[in-house]
Amino acid sequence: MKKLTLTALLVLGLSACGQSETAKQAEAFSALDHKAAVLQGHQWYKNNDGIVVRVHPDRVNATFSDGTEADVAIPNGEFYLSIAPWATFTHPCGNHVPTGCTGELIGQPMHVSAVDVDSGEEVINKMITTQHDGFIDFWVPAQRQLAFTFHFDHPKYGMLEAKEVLPTFEDSRTCITTMQLKPMDGGAIEAPGQGGHSGHH
Repeated sequence: MKKLTLTALLVLGLSACGQSETAKQAEAFSALDHKAAVLQGHQWYKNNDGIVVRVHPDRVNATFSDGTEADVAIPNGEFYLSIAPWATFTHPCGNHVPTGCTGELIGQPMHVSAVDVDSGEEVINKMITTQHDGFIDFWVPAQRQLAFTFHFDHPKYGMLEAKEVLPTFEDSRTCITTMQLKPMDGGAIEAPGQGGHSGHH
């Protein structure tokens, strides 16, 4: 019996040793919860290993260099929004890619509020700072219509404001790059161009 057990352990050990690096990464990623999976995506930002993390309304997906994929489910009732308020340039995006998406305004303080359109409940009201990628991540209630407002004191254009109602349904965007900050006095700023496009949307 001992010999058989030892043989079985040796076989398991050899199998583990033979497991590819991407398979190990995929297994480790699958063991994370949804919020940790997004944070892991941020840690892999602009990586050179061909890893792409994409956040869908119902799951966080990681694709590794050899095509191996791993998914982490997002619980019912929760929804992920990553928003990149912008002044002069943006890029088209549907599902957020924390390993590649880059917004215009990085490390900038802003005020954000979000109100449930149907109930009037204030879901968010605080100062935030845009992340290393120019986005801000929010975990918000699912199945809502949320009216987001951003205010930003731009060093060149003064106080700017962006407003948009963002849905949080099964087919909604998780990547929001359509909220242009505009002067509150009705003035204009230079025409927007294209920029910050990672090519992984």
